[in-house]
Amino acid sequence: MTAAAASPPTTSAWALAERFARFISGLRVAMAAAAGHHPALLNLAARLWNRLTEAAERFAAIAAHPLARSRHPAEPAPAPAEPAPAAPLPAQAAPADALPAAPAKALRTWPPAPRRTLPRTYGWLARMAPETVPSGIELAHLLALPEMTALLATAPRLWRVLRPFCRMFAITPPATAPQAPPTPPRRAPNPAPNPARLRRRSEAAAVREHGPQGYRPSFLNR
Repeated sequence: MTAAAASPPTTSAWALAERFARFISGLRVAMAAAAGHHPALLNLAARLWNRLTEAAERFAAIAAHPLARSRHPAEPAPAPAEPAPAAPLPAQAAPADALPAAPAKALRTWPPAPRRTLPRTYGWLARMAPETVPSGIELAHLLALPEMTALLATAPRLWRVLRPFCRMFAITPPATAPQAPPTPPRRAPNPAPNPARLRRRSEAAAVREHGPQGYRPSFLNR
């Protein structure tokens, strides 16, 4: 493979990915400087470090392919699932010279491990470590770029990467953020009344009120 083929694409999206990677590097430096003064941040350092690495990788992957790739219709169907294992033979079907089965040992169950997530309070990182505020300002400038606005319009799934950072630094997303689809109504609106059906209902009501002898249809009143 030549060097030209291995070089990254020279597009505005890839330039934004590089700038986002520099933002992640600067945020790591600020975290390392603030961890010694804020024990709460030191407890979250490992989880937050992994989250930053994952965000940089996802941003680069989306920048390389902004348009979501759909599955090709000619792609072969997935392999069928393996058949279930056959049921064991009953005890009377076992050979006479077979050794008795050893008693099954009781499996020891362990309680589920607690889910280790990051805080979700609005602006939690900026309040926990004020040393990271310059990184939040850099992120706000990055979101305000016209190139970023165009990339977010092309690849709305990029907001899944950027929303946690906006929450960390209490940054209001720009107006280009995709809104949630409207909730469909629970029931369809009532259809318009049918005049013929309403007329039939009125005639039936007159019969019930005046009786069959006292009711004269409209064609007899001519």
